[in-house]
Amino acid sequence: MGGELNSVVKDPDRVKLKFALAFPDAYEVGMSHLGFQILYHLLNEYPGVACERAFAPWPDMEKLLREKGVPLCSLESSRPLREFDVVGFSLQYELNYTGVLNILDLAGIPLRAQQREDGYPLVIGGGPCALNPEPLADFFDLFLLGDGEEAALEICREMIASRERGEKKETLLERMSRIQGVYVPSFFRPEYGTDGRIREMVLLKNDLPQITRRILPDLETGAFPSRPILPFMEVIHDRLNIEIARGCTRGCRFCQAGMIYRPLRERSPRKILDLVKAGLENTGYDEVSLLSLSTGDYSCIDPLISSILDHTRAGRVALSFPSLRVETLTPSLIQRVQEVRKTGFTLAPEAGTERLRRVINKGNTEEDLLFTIQQVFSANWRLVKLYFMIGLPTEGEEDLEGIVALCRKALQVARRSKGSAHINVAVSTFIPKAHTPFQWEAQSSMDEVQRKHQFLRKKLDRHGLNFKWTDPRLSFLEGVFARGDRRLGGALETAYSLGCRLDGWGEHFRYERWEKAFSQSGIDPAIYSRMRGLGEILPWDHLDSRVSKSFLREERERALQAISTPDCRRASCNGCGVCFGADSLSNRIASGEDAGTRLPFPAAPGKNASFPVRRFRCRLTKLGPARLLGHLEFSQLLNRAFRRAKVPLAYSQGFHPLPKIAFGPPLPVGYESLAEYVDFQIQGRFRPEEALLQLNRVLPQGVEMTEGQEIPLKFPSIFDNIYAILYDIWVHGPSGAREEKIGRFEKAGTFPVIWSRKNRSIDLKIFLNSVKLLDDRTIRLWLLFGPEGTLRPEEALAFIFGWSEQQRPDMRIRKIDVQFKGSEPCPPRS
Repeated sequence: MGGELNSVVKDPDRVKLKFALAFPDAYEVGMSHLGFQILYHLLNEYPGVACERAFAPWPDMEKLLREKGVPLCSLESSRPLREFDVVGFSLQYELNYTGVLNILDLAGIPLRAQQREDGYPLVIGGGPCALNPEPLADFFDLFLLGDGEEAALEICREMIASRERGEKKETLLERMSRIQGVYVPSFFRPEYGTDGRIREMVLLKNDLPQITRRILPDLETGAFPSRPILPFMEVIHDRLNIEIARGCTRGCRFCQAGMIYRPLRERSPRKILDLVKAGLENTGYDEVSLLSLSTGDYSCIDPLISSILDHTRAGRVALSFPSLRVETLTPSLIQRVQEVRKTGFTLAPEAGTERLRRVINKGNTEEDLLFTIQQVFSANWRLVKLYFMIGLPTEGEEDLEGIVALCRKALQVARRSKGSAHINVAVSTFIPKAHTPFQWEAQSSMDEVQRKHQFLRKKLDRHGLNFKWTDPRLSFLEGVFARGDRRLGGALETAYSLGCRLDGWGEHFRYERWEKAFSQSGIDPAIYSRMRGLGEILPWDHLDSRVSKSFLREERERALQAISTPDCRRASCNGCGVCFGADSLSNRIASGEDAGTRLPFPAAPGKNASFPVRRFRCRLTKLGPARLLGHLEFSQLLNRAFRRAKVPLAYSQGFHPLPKIAFGPPLPVGYESLAEYVDFQIQGRFRPEEALLQLNRVLPQGVEMTEGQEIPLKFPSIFDNIYAILYDIWVHGPSGAREEKIGRFEKAGTFPVIWSRKNRSIDLKIFLNSVKLLDDRTIRLWLLFGPEGTLRPEEALAFIFGWSEQQRPDMRIRKIDVQFKGSEPCPPRS
């Protein structure tokens, strides 16, 4: 719906470039992605650029857009994507590729780049999938390989300059190709041998520079949003996400991110603390997540956490981490995390045996895991998630047995500390990825993966262990596109035309359509999961990730010998090729004065035990766009508004303290209201008049606190105190005999009807206090509120006028007032 807090709307007539940032998956996924938010704010901070967002619609929305002939538009201004100068896609996951085609198609933009003339937006892509973009090459004008903070602005400046010169698209693309990190696929043509393998990647333009991954040398100077967009709805990662480091030196051989985000660059603790403070003040989140590929390896992790908690503890803001390396989850870190609220722990042993962990260069031991499990459950956690992969190179039956044995041992250790301990065991299939030491390896067949799943299910099917796995067909398809070439573009387009959408969502994945698409395209997808020859030309060989191919070969050889490679941060340089080149790149570690001591950071104001707990009741509106929010979304919106307004809320006790806020009956989605009520308890300095003003300053459009009053702590809840609710309903369509039917209802002694939603007979007179026709289109209802339930206004009118579900006209409903059982909703405090 757009209009979220901290979103940006610019006047299109006052900018030189309109940039649509598109995420080829649902809103709740896209808005969880930190890179998407970084680019959005980076581009909007540039004076000449207006950046707006678009997402792949859910199937029901897509159906409606197509039926109404409405093009896909941006959230901020509802401008059709076709009218933007650039449509930039974030490519995070191979199974989002049909989402790219769907967004282009719904926007009325031709799918293939060669079909898009000068009047269409430039279509660009970036993200990890851009390191092998060949399956998408026919659909994109250009890709950006690597970090986007600097390159995105360079692309925009070139676009603006080109438009001012009136250049053709071909000339613009030639200029773009000079920007480090930019890849224009139309400037290359793959040629295939009779065996189906790439014989040569032919360069079609002279004097083009080597396409080299773009790297932001210093994360400290990189852009980062201090005012991230706050979604109205719950998203996948619904918290304040702070990137504390980029890159990783561990060198896990299966991990593409660990290779393509080198070198390691850490933000300073002071910078992180500033971002945490600003982010919390500007959003009202109650949880902070510290993000990196290996958060536990951050050089200053202990003093950083201590300083963050010093600021957030009083405000009951919890701290969480993504998946952690087993050996980095120290007892002190466990202790600090639970100081406010217990958040989840995901540990990633990856493999079940020491030998296989050496093969993949994981670097942790069984003892590390069991010690960590003991520490976590001793700290009174009830659940931990363990993450493993199957199908890794050199894997044998003993490695599968190793997963079973390790999980059973972990549960035994956990149960000694916590009798109710549970462990979720998540298993995914190893997928070889480009630019990794395992890029040449074969991927296990679906039949083989299913056999291994069956083995693990049988062995791990016991109380306390919950086994979860990834659909082998999803993993197979991801692997096909992860190492695919341009020939897959036709199959992708065919699959899209057959209805493939949102393939990463199990309920929408239709593998039989993909099988049909491959068949119609004359492609055997199994050829992409085969072992590749070391001398074979790979589809991505012309794209330089900066990690040398000779290093990847050496690492593969060490893997086959089960030899570990040390962490280059703690040992000598391993010669991967990223550091010490012409760009003078190197690992940047946060150390020095911030590393060993607690950082001075003023504690946030919190509750004061010397202040009594007080209770207030406020009336507020829910109008305009806010009517589209569900009850849970509206409740979360108000919770975060209280935080931003620094209202000193009182909290419950226990392991998961919650603010003492209570709401009235849920308002159905689409209703407006002038009379919503909320109760809240505070403990601390609080002036109601000032607080209402501050709350209204931070509330979104359509939501306003109109009055508030202190009430006794023991006074009945909003639910228990409501007698009736007043609604006005504007009904579209012919008025018919409405006045006559209302008169018939008013005169009746009883009015028996069947209430289908509750599946029972009722007397409508007991539920409806009065009904009045204000004019030809406006009806006013007083609906009684009681323990037997409350009718919705549209239900009451359907009973009175005899409408069936199909006959019910469109109507707009607004809640006008609430009648309480006493004379006032907010009696004086005794």
